[in-house]
Amino acid sequence: MSRGFTPYIQTLGRGKKGARPLTTDEAYTAMTMMLNGDVAPEQEGAFWMLIRIREETADETVGFTKAVREYLGATSGADCVDLDWPAYAGKRNELPWFLLAALALADSGIRVLMHGHSFEGEDRLYVDEVISSLGLPVCLTKSSASRALQERQFAYMPLASISQKLAQMMDLKYILGLRSPVNTVVRMMNPFQAPHSVHGVFHKGYDELHIEACEKLGDPSVLVFRGGNGEVEVNPERDVVLGKRQSGETSWSTWEKAEQQHKRMKGNLDLGRLISHWRGDAIDPFGEQAVRQTLASVVGLIHHRTDHQECLDLADQIWRSRQLDKL
Repeated sequence: MSRGFTPYIQTLGRGKKGARPLTTDEAYTAMTMMLNGDVAPEQEGAFWMLIRIREETADETVGFTKAVREYLGATSGADCVDLDWPAYAGKRNELPWFLLAALALADSGIRVLMHGHSFEGEDRLYVDEVISSLGLPVCLTKSSASRALQERQFAYMPLASISQKLAQMMDLKYILGLRSPVNTVVRMMNPFQAPHSVHGVFHKGYDELHIEACEKLGDPSVLVFRGGNGEVEVNPERDVVLGKRQSGETSWSTWEKAEQQHKRMKGNLDLGRLISHWRGDAIDPFGEQAVRQTLASVVGLIHHRTDHQECLDLADQIWRSRQLDKL
């Protein structure tokens, strides 16, 4: 047990009147201690669950993220990545169409680093499983990721290959039965310090939390929205609110749903749908707009476009130029 960590648990758990959120500095120190292995497992579990009950604040998120970036030495590799794409949620009843958007971006010359983590036994399809099934490389070291980015402009890294300690924190879910605020941190960490980052969230209000934290961190270019199952994927059957932090300014815009009728093939997780759609052999009724709208949202960030139609036109141009034989 670390007696130096005890005050942070006490701060969080003194009851309704005595408890308070951590300051940014406190959150930074607490996370640094956990990353360095200076905290007992019981303390770590109690700490995350006390925050989980009331949900993390922007100041806590900033402190945690600063500590993680410092721990990872996030500046290394910064010159070989254009876009950081966290993919941690998994898809419940549809395919990860966002992967095709990321691959199309890579074909256009945008170097995309995707990273994620999966939980066994959950009724979700995680992107690492899909990437492996499609024959795309899984990079287990930063050097292999750098090579993949140079050769094909796309790399996927499991969280455990970025930080075994962060992966262990995520896996506390198996013991505690609940996800922890680490799920927010891994979306925020941007391990290669790419100039652009996209965040998918699920719960209402977390888009605002991410934007506020990005403001305080001084992140240069970030897109956040509530995506399909919490991934960076626009659900074309719903309106989407895009939060953007860029050039020192924050903006919000709403894109109306692209599909007026339900076209989801719920529960059909045949990866052949992804391959056929990519190759143009068959146009998937749901995937077409899921890919198009997702791609449009991200290119709007990268190319500083705000008009929805302009973003769609650019997305269509990128999609038409993809390498059909990649999948």
